[in-house]
Amino acid sequence: MAFTYVDVAWLAEDDELGDLWCLTFVRGVSEVQALRRLGADQESIRPLTYDELIDDGLFPETVLVGRVGDWTVLIEESGWTCTEADKARALSAGTVAVAVLRHDYASDGFVYAVDGELVTHFNPKIPQWRHGSDPDRLNDLMRQVGLDPDDVPGTGAEAPSSASGALLLAARLTGVVLTPEIVKGPLMSGVVG
Repeated sequence: MAFTYVDVAWLAEDDELGDLWCLTFVRGVSEVQALRRLGADQESIRPLTYDELIDDGLFPETVLVGRVGDWTVLIEESGWTCTEADKARALSAGTVAVAVLRHDYASDGFVYAVDGELVTHFNPKIPQWRHGSDPDRLNDLMRQVGLDPDDVPGTGAEAPSSASGALLLAARLTGVVLTPEIVKGPLMSGVVG
């Protein structure tokens, strides 16, 4: 299925999660395994909904985790732990991890890591400045979602927003699009901060 901006707009443009969040997709690991890879203590792992996370002010230290098919999805409200190089390496050990960070007050981010290696990472607002062991690996997909890796900043056709483009890129890499039902839980959670 070819996902479009419509599939991700509710997260990216409707401000469903606010102006600072990180969504990370890890293939083939359980929710608990993903939390443990981030350093969560076993005692902190418990069921929690997004509304409870917000109402109880448990963010950004508490990460929500759910399962969609073969992918585990980590939801960080007001956090970016999964985009940190050491955490992305740990999450992707023996598998693949894709992280999308929306940070309206600093830099957005996109991380694609495979088997403990940061393959490509970049700020979706300036996709031509990529880093990693193979920064050009996603170039064709990036163009398809409006994150032109060859464009001079401010001169090309852009995605409706950098968050939309990054979420759409993640969806096309993983085959996963989040729905409000998934985000609202119930989910597992763990303290990682």
